[in-house]
Amino acid sequence: MIEAILAAVTPRTRLALVSHVTSPTGLVFPIGELVGELDRRGVDTLVDGAHGPGMIPLELDALGAAYYTGNGHKWLCGPKGSGFLHVRRDRQDRIRPLVTSHGANSSRTDRSRFRLEFDWTGTADPSAALALPAAIEFMGSFLPGGWPALMAANRSLALRARELLCAALAIDPPAPAEMIGALASVPLPAATGVVADESATATDPLQAALFGEHRIEVPVMAWPVAAALDDGGDGTGDGSGDGTSNGRRATARLLRVSAQVYNQVEDYEQLAVALRALGSSRP
Repeated sequence: MIEAILAAVTPRTRLALVSHVTSPTGLVFPIGELVGELDRRGVDTLVDGAHGPGMIPLELDALGAAYYTGNGHKWLCGPKGSGFLHVRRDRQDRIRPLVTSHGANSSRTDRSRFRLEFDWTGTADPSAALALPAAIEFMGSFLPGGWPALMAANRSLALRARELLCAALAIDPPAPAEMIGALASVPLPAATGVVADESATATDPLQAALFGEHRIEVPVMAWPVAAALDDGGDGTGDGSGDGTSNGRRATARLLRVSAQVYNQVEDYEQLAVALRALGSSRP
């Protein structure tokens, strides 16, 4: 993965946008090594860390990315709207908010311009951010070892879930265990008529059947996603399609599971049984 990204860097490259934990595949990137390699090439990194906080250990200063953005409503179990943007100090003078802050006209010198312009933007409701410390404390209280124990337990459960699903589908694990956090995806056979919908509103028939017949809520996603497909439009990436986004068909599908403290291994055993009963390529 690192080689593939670095191979795309040219002398014109100034900024790389990379995921910390990918959403469809659930893979944890070696982001520390990647940030360092890009920095040595003079490339700043904006890390999409939506799934990072609460899933994996995270020290933003030690990571050293120019920019890191994360969510509080996922693995921290905080309210929606509690996301954050972290900007390295030597890059703060070049970042401005889209909606300016009440403090933009302030003459205060005890606070940086970055803080003055970001701290009170528009009519934003701060309730979600103010509630986040309580959510962090609450989630960290479930296990004697606190957050490190919680993250380790979630990862162990996700790996066990992946084992169960791979056995049910008779496939090998699709990625190294060291790239798994608390999310795990397994590939499913392509199903006739499953279209990669750019609106992301279409529900895969298998996903609908899992919920409708077994009351199991789990995402089944077209892969690769339509936005990543070649303009050829047929999902082959060779430009031989009809050029229309409506005709884009996925070459495969992914089923993704999550593991949190309120889950138990029996949940995934039930999913494995349901997959066998339904058939993973159900149209």
